[in-house]
Amino acid sequence: MFTILDFTKDNLVAFQVEGKVEKADYEKLKPLLNKTERDYDTQKLYVEIKSLEGIEPAALWEDFKVFFKHIKNFDKIAIVAPDEISKSLTGLTKPFISGELKFFDNSQAITARDWVMGND
Repeated sequence: MFTILDFTKDNLVAFQVEGKVEKADYEKLKPLLNKTERDYDTQKLYVEIKSLEGIEPAALWEDFKVFFKHIKNFDKIAIVAPDEISKSLTGLTKPFISGELKFFDNSQAITARDWVMGND
């Protein structure tokens, strides 16, 4: 499930992942990404993975579509996740991202937020 975080504003979209990811989660996320893409030249993304209990096949397809539609517009992406998830995401995402991508351990959530917002 995705939860939009309260510091989502301007060109920053911030959300938390917890539990099972379903296609409906992307229906919450897509309007925010589309709006920031319309309103700003570049976007920032903050993703905090608390727990991941699985991804529905339809959600995985949505993830690919959303990712590839918006990825060229991100100048900063912060991913906060347990170390084992970060390691597997690194190899999958780095080749496609033109902006800065940083992975942070769950204990570094505040540092990640400051970095993506430019307060570092």
